[in-house]
Amino acid sequence: MTPAYFAKVRPTYIENWSGGLCRLSIPQDAVPLSLDEARAFGLRNRKFGRWFGQGSTPPVDRVVEKLNIVLRNYPDGAFVRLGSRSAKDSSYARHYGLKVTCAEAAVRMLTDDSERIVFDLRLALRHNYSPHIFVRQWLEIPAWSEFRCFMKGRRLVGISQYDCKNLGHCPRIAECSGQIREGIELFFDKIREASHLDDLVFDVLVDLNERNSGLAVDVKLLELNPFFERTDACLFSWHNGGDFDGSFRFL
Repeated sequence: MTPAYFAKVRPTYIENWSGGLCRLSIPQDAVPLSLDEARAFGLRNRKFGRWFGQGSTPPVDRVVEKLNIVLRNYPDGAFVRLGSRSAKDSSYARHYGLKVTCAEAAVRMLTDDSERIVFDLRLALRHNYSPHIFVRQWLEIPAWSEFRCFMKGRRLVGISQYDCKNLGHCPRIAECSGQIREGIELFFDKIREASHLDDLVFDVLVDLNERNSGLAVDVKLLELNPFFERTDACLFSWHNGGDFDGSFRFL
């Protein structure tokens, strides 16, 4: 939680993306939190609330009202997360999934028992930083279709299958590896132009569609992470400075 660590991760939060990067991603709306609201969310955490002090828990009615207004833009449901990352480790997410249709469900997921959210809220408060909640269009994302990409010095130095542990070998990736790689490389030109950072780890969603002219590849930006050893390198390694050789790696 040092200032150096926060300076490294903060530029990758969605609220700090450039406009160009936002346009390469999926539809989303931001709900900024005040420092008091961020603390109130932390105090509500069933498991770690004590880390945010003692006393009564302030209401978050204003946040609930804003979330319900924004959620009207997503009648089919939404994915709700902090600008830093999601609460996918919460009990709520494990039992009910990450799709929400009302503010009460979103708040419950973000205040349940997620260590990821607690860490990020404490980090924000320690550095007097106001975090943001993001409401994103809900998408069904097949495990095979997400890829982690590595940019160093504005060069694409690696592409990896994202789900390396649970998915295993995926025939869809193997059969279409050439088109997937080409699609990501073309998309990377837009990332390089829009990025406010020279070094970056970014996750993308690849959609393959059969058309009369052949296989069409549509790529969307999902998330940014810092280019450092605390970011999962997937099928690459950070050992001895990393083995990022520009390849596309999949099982």
